[in-house]
Amino acid sequence: MRSIASFFCLSKAKHLSGFEDHAVLASQTAFNVNEVEALYILFEQLSSSIVDDGRIHKEEFLLALFNCTNKKNLLAEKLFELFDLKRNGVIEFGEFVRSLSIFHPNAPEADKVAFAFRLYDLRHTGYIEREELKEMVLATLNESELSLSDEVVEEIVDKAFQEADLNGDGKIDPEEWKELVLKYPSLIKNMTLPYLRELTLAFPGFVMETEEEFKLGLFRDSKKQSLFADRMFDLFDSKHDGVIDFGEFVRSLSIFHPDTPQVEKAIFAFNLYDLWQTGFIEKEEVKEMISELLNESDLILPDDIIEAIIDKTFEEADSEEDGKIDIEEWKDFVVRKPSLLRNMTIPYLKDITNTFPSYVMSSIEEM
Repeated sequence: MRSIASFFCLSKAKHLSGFEDHAVLASQTAFNVNEVEALYILFEQLSSSIVDDGRIHKEEFLLALFNCTNKKNLLAEKLFELFDLKRNGVIEFGEFVRSLSIFHPNAPEADKVAFAFRLYDLRHTGYIEREELKEMVLATLNESELSLSDEVVEEIVDKAFQEADLNGDGKIDPEEWKELVLKYPSLIKNMTLPYLRELTLAFPGFVMETEEEFKLGLFRDSKKQSLFADRMFDLFDSKHDGVIDFGEFVRSLSIFHPDTPQVEKAIFAFNLYDLWQTGFIEKEEVKEMISELLNESDLILPDDIIEAIIDKTFEEADSEEDGKIDIEEWKDFVVRKPSLLRNMTIPYLKDITNTFPSYVMSSIEEM
């Protein structure tokens, strides 16, 4: 049995007031007792990052999500509010586990759908109204530093309501939301975090040898077609022999470490977009990537809007105006738009043995 407690004897005396018995939490959530123990170690890290009082404050929540305590973000604010079940301005351990359980791969789909609905129901009216959806779209665009005209934003919102608002009353109720999710299941794909399945095995499970295993790790589906997954596998497979060995895995994953120089992240991201490996990012490559993103999210945009996004990107990045972006232009572009590299950093890779000691200890025990 891979029990964290067998390596780290977390005494009951260490649990502060407001903490709940791990066995009880396991019985009420999708986690088992060992996974709750692993979450307790993570919770300790988060709850002591600013104020060491055994509770996660909003600033600590923002720090964990954005490595920033004062960044204004509508999604983060709403997530904190939903995790804070007692509405007392902090997240206690029981709230943390119960809320995170919704993102577990084994959590009922209905729970995920209901949570996502509450996320969009900004004003707690029991409906998703047009203005709320628009706020979320704008917040998402702002987070990615992508600018779209008001007309395009309105078109996106109009299309969503045309699909979802079945009774035509100008708002989306929970039943209409469920119907929309049935048609577009990718609307709740971010409601599942694959690595929450068997937390105590998560790090060893990240090692994938074949492309099918790589896709299985990303999507829990080895047959899923994805331009991103295919390209990522190509870049991890530095020997180009069709498999990822341990050295390749570690070196490639190192790029995503918080302490890795930004220039290395920029180069990796450039190679990710350089689909044809010409040493340049061309318009057609950007279009393929955008189309893939839209396909993954089940979002349909007219061709003229996609072309407008691409034109704006090249207008800003292609300083030589030769119709392609070279590595130096890309580096300059990233300096001006740092959010382009946001997904090139995985925070929990920092101090892995402190955050989830058992992952390392368990894998050594098994070797």
